[in-house]
Amino acid sequence: MESAIARGVAVAAAAAALLVQATAFAQAVRGGQYELSGSPIFTVGKTQNFAYGGSAEFDYGWGLGIQWAYNFDDHWSAGIEGAFSGADYSGTAAPGAGNANPAITFSSRAETTTVRLAATYNFITSQFTPFVSAGVGGTWINTRIQTGPSVPVCFWYPYYGQVCSGTVPTKVLAEFSYNAGVGVRYDLRPEPYFFRAVYNREWVNFGGNTGTLPFDQWRIDFGIKF
Repeated sequence: MESAIARGVAVAAAAAALLVQATAFAQAVRGGQYELSGSPIFTVGKTQNFAYGGSAEFDYGWGLGIQWAYNFDDHWSAGIEGAFSGADYSGTAAPGAGNANPAITFSSRAETTTVRLAATYNFITSQFTPFVSAGVGGTWINTRIQTGPSVPVCFWYPYYGQVCSGTVPTKVLAEFSYNAGVGVRYDLRPEPYFFRAVYNREWVNFGGNTGTLPFDQWRIDFGIKF
């Protein structure tokens, strides 16, 4: 208990010191401006157990993000975000009812696309400020798990003609998701550029026996105001 209180005091003291230090920077100019940024995204690996004995172990993942927003003033902004990432994973498929066969293991790669509406609050109006953010949207996950036999498809290519090959249908999930993030921001002056370091947690609602699963992400935003 005492150690928990000590850690809480230490975090509060660090946050207070950060806020005091942030006020020493020059005034930022954000209000009334649009901003566009892009970022690499790192997703932390995790192991998840499911109902009936199934499980999945996700490796760390990499991806790209893009953010567009409007600053209502030097504190508040809102806009739309997109994130595209992928991660390898291995899983265990449990046998169904009446199936006497043992569980099987497999490896695949999950590719995710997330689009969300997001709002951000900057605590300080200076160049350097901590901030919090939250958003809601949808996440599409291509599990790369085959759902049927190969299907022939053909495409016409310019200067080349028709090319036919086989494509394998895979399981794609479309789920509701929401997120919360915390980070720090620095606005350059007099240039219109800014940088952000963000820790983000995203919850994806799979429903059914799976429920809502959290995923931890880190990203660095490189942006411009206009």
